[in-house]
Amino acid sequence: MLHRFIFRFAGVFVCSCAAFGQQFTADLVHVKPPSDIVTKVLVSGDKMRLETTSQEHSGVVIIDLENRTSLMLVPASKTYVAWPAGRAQGPMPFFHPKDADNACDAWEKLVNKPGTCTKIGDETINGRSTVKYKGTAQNGDTGYAWVDRQLVFVTKWEGEKTAAEFKTIQEGPQAASLFVVPSDYEKIDVPQAHKGSKAKKTKPHVVLPPQNP
Repeated sequence: MLHRFIFRFAGVFVCSCAAFGQQFTADLVHVKPPSDIVTKVLVSGDKMRLETTSQEHSGVVIIDLENRTSLMLVPASKTYVAWPAGRAQGPMPFFHPKDADNACDAWEKLVNKPGTCTKIGDETINGRSTVKYKGTAQNGDTGYAWVDRQLVFVTKWEGEKTAAEFKTIQEGPQAASLFVVPSDYEKIDVPQAHKGSKAKKTKPHVVLPPQNP
C-alpha cells in the first residue's frame, strides 16, 4: 500500500546509519490525513524521544537510531515496553543519512533496493534548506522525502494519502536523561502491554517505528 511505502521510504525503518551530533526539538505534525494530535520530537545524536499528549491520549517513545530499537514509556503507570531491533510496531517515518546530498545510498543499502530513489533538488521547507527525494516502489507507488541540510535528517514526508512534517524546529542541546528509562519504571512484556491496553477505554497513543519487511 502507498502509505506503507511512503513511511518505509522516508523512515527507512529507523535508519541504522552512523550517529551524528545534531541536537534539536520539533513538533511532528500530521498533515494528511489531518490530525489535531501533535507529537513533540527531541533529538540528540542517534537518540530520539517522542512525546504525544492530548485529552485522550498520552505516551512517550524513545528510539535508538543506531541500533534500531525503541522503548514505549507509560508515565501514568510508570511502566515501559522494549522492542528489539526490527520488532517495533506502527508507522513512524525517520531517516538519518550520512549526507543530505546522497540520501539514496543509505536508503537503498538498508532496504536492499526495493525500488528506485531519485534526488530531485534543493527546496526550502518552513524557512529551512532541504534536499528533496522521490522514491518509487516496485509496484509503482511513489513518495517524497525532504532532508534538512543542517540537521541531516528527513523533516518532511508526503504521499497520495499520507503526509507529515517537522515544524518549529529549534536547534540546541538536549538533556541525556530524556533518552533513558527512569529508574522507577517497571518493564512489562509486549503481550501483557497489549492485553492491558485492550482492557482500558482510554489507552496510551504513541507513534512507533515501522516493522521490517
